[in-house]
Amino acid sequence: MTENERELLEKNKQLETQNALLLTENKNLKEEKNALQFTLSKLNRTIFGKKSEKSSLEKERNLFNMNEAEDNQNLNLEEPSIERVVRSKKKTSRKDNMRNLETKEIIYDLEDKTCSKCDTPLVSIGSKTRETIEIINKVVKNLEKSLSYKCPTCETFYKGEMPKLPIEKSIASPSLLSQVIVDKMANAIPLYRQSEDYKRIGANLSRQVLSNWMIKSSHLLEIIYHKMKDDLVSTDIIHADETTLQVLKESGKAASSKSYMWLFESSVHDNDIVLYHYHKSRSGGVAKDFLKDFTGYLHVDGYQGYNQVENVKIVNCFAHLRRKFYDITSSLSEDQKKSSHSLIALNYISDIYKKDKECKELPLDKRLAFKDKEIGPLFNRFKDWLNNESLTSQGNYGAAVGYALKHIDSIMIYLEDGRLEIDNNRAERAIKPFVIGRKNWLFSNTPNGAYSSSILYSIVQTAILNDINPYKYISYVLSVLANSKINKLDLDAITPYNKNMKTKFSMNNPQ
Repeated sequence: MTENERELLEKNKQLETQNALLLTENKNLKEEKNALQFTLSKLNRTIFGKKSEKSSLEKERNLFNMNEAEDNQNLNLEEPSIERVVRSKKKTSRKDNMRNLETKEIIYDLEDKTCSKCDTPLVSIGSKTRETIEIINKVVKNLEKSLSYKCPTCETFYKGEMPKLPIEKSIASPSLLSQVIVDKMANAIPLYRQSEDYKRIGANLSRQVLSNWMIKSSHLLEIIYHKMKDDLVSTDIIHADETTLQVLKESGKAASSKSYMWLFESSVHDNDIVLYHYHKSRSGGVAKDFLKDFTGYLHVDGYQGYNQVENVKIVNCFAHLRRKFYDITSSLSEDQKKSSHSLIALNYISDIYKKDKECKELPLDKRLAFKDKEIGPLFNRFKDWLNNESLTSQGNYGAAVGYALKHIDSIMIYLEDGRLEIDNNRAERAIKPFVIGRKNWLFSNTPNGAYSSSILYSIVQTAILNDINPYKYISYVLSVLANSKINKLDLDAITPYNKNMKTKFSMNNPQ
């Protein structure tokens, strides 16, 4: 071989090496491009270009304060009087202040006007009056009179007893407290907006006053919350989920750090109960502690922290598995989809969901047999296909296949019981009201306020889940709790899933 031939051969080797490096670099750049396109496509589907209106700094703070109630509370604040609540002009008398309010009179009288000691007819000696406000699409001043009597023979005194108010020495009726709570927890109306709206209809109720009322109401309703928790953990199927929450004054954490609102919900086959639970951590120990008295099946979304819960069988969510492949196919062109293995995966999943829909239309006692015969084989074929795909899959698709193989066995626990759901969408639907509300208040001030919010959210949303009018129900329960001895109270009778409550306060009941 001549010297010239050796030089050409060496140059050829160098070019081959350089070409291999360029091919590798090109491959890496294509993979990076595909990953970026996938991420961009995913963001475009989830972001809808919503733009917030400009507002003052103070309004922004209250618009985005989830626990504005706790943020503005001052439990030692003096309750406002009727004169201060009613919109007034300067230098006007009390009579002028009250002149524009509709007034209704409520009489608390004795049924038996005979002296219990000597059978002498009682004679009226006067009455005691208090003033409260009730909201019925307008401000109404209640004149609540307690009539007093005296026996002319033995001088024994009698009077018609007024029911206690939920908040002692307050002008807030149970219905007004209920209105404030439900507007915040169900309608996502921040307290500063509520305050402005009350002013428009004649009631000067400050945010701080509304805040105090919500906090104090949550203290009264806490016993119902604990009863609901006892009933929930006594079942054998629970759905769970969690979402982020920012708490500004969390001990040992920066104001910008994340805390969490956990959600635990009953099965569709049990009493409808949904509980929110605030905690500063997303550690699985939170779920472990909350569910320490629970034994059974736990529907979750794949988060590994739930594996710490003892005495449960984890049932993972098929919808989360499906989403991995759906995100990939959604970023592909129509031509690319034709040869996409992700589309093949979605076809397997679609067939399983179709059979699950058929299963749900069957009587409960026939569902397990249907799952064994019709759905189980489909899952097994899908699992076998995933195992074969794992040998060559890479990139985003490889990650989707890996996720599916990691969770497929726990998803198939769904086949063990006719009552089990194929996904955890029930919990995701239940946590949505909180997520929507969070768009109006991105943070809570302190842990105590976040805890109070979890109580109010739980009772309001459980009432709604049971097709109960939350305004009427919470008004009733606040009145019952205020006028009952706790140790003699039948809590079963006043839970939002009690049969009588569902009948009495049904959304379809006009009374």
